Amino acid sequence: MMQNSNRFEKHKSKVYLCLFFFFLSVFVAGGYIGYRLMLKDVRRGVERNIVLREVAPLSTKWFDSLEDGTRIVRRADENGFVEPAKLYDDPDFAVVFLGGSTTVCNVVEEHSRFPYLAGKLLGEATGKKINAYNGGKSGNSAIHSVLSLFAKVVPMRPDAVVLMHAINDLNYLMIAGSYWTPHAHRGVIQDEKYNPIKKWLIEKELGHAFQPELRTAWDQYKGKEADPDVKRITESYRRILDLFVFISRQYDITPILMTQASRFTEKPDAAMSAVADYIQQNYRVEYPVFFHAYAAINETTRQLARDRNVLLIDLAAGIDPTPENMYDSVHLTTKGCQQAARIIANDMRPLVR
Repeated sequence: MMQNSNRFEKHKSKVYLCLFFFFLSVFVAGGYIGYRLMLKDVRRGVERNIVLREVAPLSTKWFDSLEDGTRIVRRADENGFVEPAKLYDDPDFAVVFLGGSTTVCNVVEEHSRFPYLAGKLLGEATGKKINAYNGGKSGNSAIHSVLSLFAKVVPMRPDAVVLMHAINDLNYLMIAGSYWTPHAHRGVIQDEKYNPIKKWLIEKELGHAFQPELRTAWDQYKGKEADPDVKRITESYRRILDLFVFISRQYDITPILMTQASRFTEKPDAAMSAVADYIQQNYRVEYPVFFHAYAAINETTRQLARDRNVLLIDLAAGIDPTPENMYDSVHLTTKGCQQAARIIANDMRPLVR
């Protein structure tokens, strides 16, 4: 036994060296096999998806109120609608609200967000059981809402669906140039998420250029001159609104168009002047040009509602552009949500029978 031990001790370095090269060979062989398998998978092509932009289903997220600093919860149901949503299993009337962050109202207490509150007021006014679903998602444009309409609202067969957009569509069409411009955060078609090695292989083998990961949604456009061509912007926006109305009616859902309230005025206050400076510095658009384009978006909503005989809820005309109603340029405060809910409930009342 001592002799064997001495033999090992005598050749210990050689044994360790052999073991090292053995495990190195196994590692290299495994890595090579894995590389070949991944390369074979890569050569099948890049996977892309049409993106359903929604609040993550069954998620819970907390925000700080900008009014009093309290913590505010945003809960989502299994279909990505902001809670409270489905109050009744057999409602007399169901309505879905689609839009961006101005619809989801993240930093407003959940029972004060206007989609829920409008449903509550509508139920009180009519004596009916109302389900009001908040389908807003921060950053969404009208094209994202149309995709949501077709993908998840149509199968619900609600009685009505409300669309409110303006600022995100203006930014996208003015700054990015088109709804279909490739965009890392908000593009309609997005690449599948890959691990760094597979991503590198795809770029090397297929020459595919992935959209860069950006800190904010608009980093890639900062410093580039925007194109505030109102005719082009409003024509693009109108086509999406028209598509929303068409799809809704094809499935016997009553479409409702809603303008977006804002604090943008011809003569901006101090807070809006800061917004104007930001737009001018980053996208080279003067405030009067921006204001005219934004107003044209809301006017396009009004005009299409008239042309297609669609119910219009004109929040832009009904809510005063004050800090009490909006804590920034477009996002409603609790008071603003209360005003919006009253206007919505009053205008929708004839639909509930």
